[in-house]
Formats: sequence, C-alpha cells, structure tokens
Amino acid sequence: MKLTFLGTGAGETYPGYWCECPHCTYARKHRGKNLRTNSSMVIDEELLIDIGPSCFDNAARFGVNLSKLKTLLVTHPHEDHLYPQHLHWRNTDESLLPLTYVEKMRHGGPRFTDIPQLNIYGNSFVMETLRKSLDDMEELKINLHEIREGKEEKTDGYRILPVRGNHGSQRGFSHSYIIQKDGKTLLYALDSGSYDEDQFALIQEHQYDAVIMEGTTGLNEQYGGHMCLMNNIRIRDRLKENKCLCENSRFLLTHLSPHWCPPHDWYESIVASEGLELAYDGLQIEV
Repeated sequence: MKLTFLGTGAGETYPGYWCECPHCTYARKHRGKNLRTNSSMVIDEELLIDIGPSCFDNAARFGVNLSKLKTLLVTHPHEDHLYPQHLHWRNTDESLLPLTYVEKMRHGGPRFTDIPQLNIYGNSFVMETLRKSLDDMEELKINLHEIREGKEEKTDGYRILPVRGNHGSQRGFSHSYIIQKDGKTLLYALDSGSYDEDQFALIQEHQYDAVIMEGTTGLNEQYGGHMCLMNNIRIRDRLKENKCLCENSRFLLTHLSPHWCPPHDWYESIVASEGLELAYDGLQIEV
C-alpha cells in the first residue's frame, strides 16, 4: 500500500487561522513541513480517509489524482474531516460524456469525464450529515454504507474493520479503521481519544505494518477526546508487548495542533527520540 498524507493538521490547521502565538508565527515564517492542513490520507489513489476542506487542493500539489476514488472512509462528521461540498462537484449531465470536448464546453458543468461509483463508509452521524447535505446520491454516483464497530466491510479488495473511538459528546460519534489489503494491515486512528477496553481488544487482534495515530495534544496532557504524546507512547508500547506490531512496523503521528505541538522543525526530534515518526503534509510511504 502506498500512503500519501494529504494533510496532517488539526481543525484550526497549522498555523492557526487567527493566531500569532510563537508556534504559529514560526510556521508562517519558516513554512515547509511546519505548515499543516486538515488531516486526510489516501491509499493507492483508490481509498481516501476523510474528505476535509483542503484535501483536493493538496492532492493536486502532491501529484495525486483523486478523480478515480472508489472508497471513502469517514472517521466522524466534524467539518475538518467531512466537507460534503466536495461531493457536490461529482454532479454532471451524463448525456454530455460522449460529446467532444468542444461540444461539452458549450454546455459547461463541473465534470466532463466519467468516474466510478464511490462507496462511502461512516457511522450514523456521518450518514445523517451526508443525507442532509447531498440531494441525489444516484446522480452523484455515491453509495452510502453505515458501519458498525467490529463488523467487517469489504470493498474493492480492501477489508475494513471499524473501531469505536471516544471523541465527541455522543457514543459512536467517531471511528478508527483497521484496513487490510494484499497481506498488509494498517490502523488509522484519528480523533479517537482513549479507547474503551472492548474496542482496544479489537485492535489487538491484528498485527500492523503501520499505525497512523492522532497526536493532537502533543506535549500537553490528554484532552477532550484527543491523544497526547505520552498516550501515543503507551499505546505503542502496549501493542508491542502484545506482539501487534510487525518487525518493521512504522508508527506515525498526525493531526497535530499548533497550540500543543511544537513546529515540525522542533518536534520531529522529540518524537523520534521516543521511536515514533512525525508525519507531514505530502509525506508518502510504502507499507
């Protein structure tokens, strides 16, 4: 699996939209890996995890084509992870597709080429948001699939197992995903907070080639349905003790807030000293 991090920031992004604190000021001045947009990741240009406001802009910047996506996994419906307006632009008059490009230009429209059906997986809160935001799923070539924690889904060669997180005020508001394909296993755990023991038991049933985990609150303490660095380390150690990490497994942190996590230039070495990796916008890895 080829993983591309389209964004690695938290909701306020990095630097924060309206902030001039030392971290945000440093990021604006030095840019590079210090700049982080809303978190999103794509696997092999086939499967997208979360569709935030900046994911398509970043995909173009990083040489990734999202037009042929077949699967979208949504962790939860907060706007930095689910921006339904992007899905409106799938609309077109299908009768125009056989026409020449010049003929299509006379009619106009948001899309001139064919696209595959998009299977969207998410919990009941995600489904409610999408149904309120989108009109004609058939016209948009979208199929909605409501997930249940612990119930495996199969889509386009992927096996997907949802795991309930503890983020948001209502139970079942956020889900992590265990993703398997071609003998490789990935855990994508954003906006999860600490897991209930029954859900962590699901996680421990697998051995991971890569773990992608939120590190939102960084050097601060655990806060509001998010994870700090110490919690990342504790989970890594627990997975390691239970032989849930492959020999060359990679453990990367993403979804970083500027008000708890130092800029990448400073924070990377701190994270590395704990045996973890710090993701950044545009990072590509193979697992």
